[in-house]
Amino acid sequence: MKDPNILFKDITEQLTSSGQLFETREYTNSKGIVLREYASFPDNLRGYFDFGLLHADKEFLIYDSERFLYKDVIAKAAQVGNALISEGIKKGDRVAICMQNNPEFIFAYMGITGIGAVCVPLNSWWVPDEVIYALEHSEAKLLFGDQKRLQGLENLKDVKKIITSYTPDDNFISFSEFIKDHSSEWPDIEISRDDQATIYYTSGSTGKPKGVLSSQRGVISSMFSWACMSTILSEREKIMGNDSTPLASSESSILLCVPLFHATGSHVAFLMSILVGRKVVMMKKWDAGDAIRLIHEEKVSDITGVPTQTWELLNHPDREKYDLSSLRTLGGGGGPRPAEHVKLLDENFKGRPGIGYGLTETNALGTLANGDEYVSHPSTAGRVVPPLTEIKIFDENWNELPEGEIGEIAIRSESNMLGYWKNEEATSECMNNEGWFRSGDMGKFEGPFLFILDRIKDMVIRGGENIACPEVENAIYEHPDVLEACVFGIPDERLGEILCTAIYLKKGAKLDKDTLVQFLSNKLAAFKIPAIIEFSSVNLPLVASGKFDKPALRKMFTKD
Repeated sequence: MKDPNILFKDITEQLTSSGQLFETREYTNSKGIVLREYASFPDNLRGYFDFGLLHADKEFLIYDSERFLYKDVIAKAAQVGNALISEGIKKGDRVAICMQNNPEFIFAYMGITGIGAVCVPLNSWWVPDEVIYALEHSEAKLLFGDQKRLQGLENLKDVKKIITSYTPDDNFISFSEFIKDHSSEWPDIEISRDDQATIYYTSGSTGKPKGVLSSQRGVISSMFSWACMSTILSEREKIMGNDSTPLASSESSILLCVPLFHATGSHVAFLMSILVGRKVVMMKKWDAGDAIRLIHEEKVSDITGVPTQTWELLNHPDREKYDLSSLRTLGGGGGPRPAEHVKLLDENFKGRPGIGYGLTETNALGTLANGDEYVSHPSTAGRVVPPLTEIKIFDENWNELPEGEIGEIAIRSESNMLGYWKNEEATSECMNNEGWFRSGDMGKFEGPFLFILDRIKDMVIRGGENIACPEVENAIYEHPDVLEACVFGIPDERLGEILCTAIYLKKGAKLDKDTLVQFLSNKLAAFKIPAIIEFSSVNLPLVASGKFDKPALRKMFTKD
């Protein structure tokens, strides 16, 4: 029997060779960088959506009591596209979405990108000021939103029209009214692989969110790469005499349990499903009890979310009351799982655990581990997803480091972002002229497996949600009683990390936790407000550079 690593390499070479399903070729991008691309895949997302017509009469979306076939979803999307054109939206115009998960999010996403406009999914947990910032920064001409997210946006001047969804309001046009009487056939618009497709906002290390701009090819390439990876693993397991069911297939179904404004939700769960004809069972918001019920009722085979979610499934008191034997994969991302967590998942579910690593800037493409490889290497982020993705470890001067040495993880593929929207400085800080993107994560390779060891960015990942510490610190400093504030993360069993802050007040000030939380609630989304707030009677400790000593503070806040 061949070594699994050699088998993986051999199968990859076979599947990507001339005339094969995932044939690749070199091309030179607009910046003169030579990359690889798939020889035959759609030029745009509208063409990608046509894969859904191969499964036209199959169920695509399940949402509460609503059930949509593939052909119904694609028809709705085309109606959205035609409605947008009637509103004057042209190729390249930005159109935003801010709502909780529901089918109209997907109709809108497909309709926007299907006419060559740029889809801007906004974090539905943001407060109005954050939403307004992103709308103004992206120069969005139209917003799809639900009632809750539209509160405080009624007087927004530069957004041409606001459309509500399942909770209509007289102040806004309903979604159904917006698309009424519009054709369900796609308009004839020329859209190339390199045209802009999406802007996702990610927490910036300096506070303001940065808009990650991706091309049509960038988004599509991720889907094809995951399909290629799934095929490689399936073929390898077949040769080795193991279960060879592909990770994603037309026989599978996935629980969409993370927000669609994240690449995990939009890419891994939603868009990937179109390529393989998978059923998507959509949750409005995460609830472990609801998730268990839906897995049972809909015979869900796949779940991919943040580690917190699989931990809550594992520990839910009702787990034994339902048949969860349909689960084949319990994927994860947005942060690592503790080794014990991986072991318990494998022991308590018929499905196998998995983990992925990618960033918004790479359209979630990076590494993947599942099954035996993940169980035996629970600390790994997985193997590099072939055939387009390259990952190297660099020092601060862009010198490549050998296997085993720790440095910054850098990624290169055609799925990488075009850059940060209207922020050339930030783009140049993290991307070089050879197309490599610095992740901000420290790591190393051990054989084919990537291990992530730390973060360079001053960032906390709470339940898969990135929180920039400087942003929270800046909000705290706006309170007139605060003299010093330091924000950092500490480990948490359920959420991975929770946010803490140590505060030293001005002389004579008497600020308390509840007052500060109320103050911050108007400035920050709820998940960005520190869970632990401690007031110090002395100045906060400093390191030699004059910065706050976060390791020392973290140690003080961390329970033994």
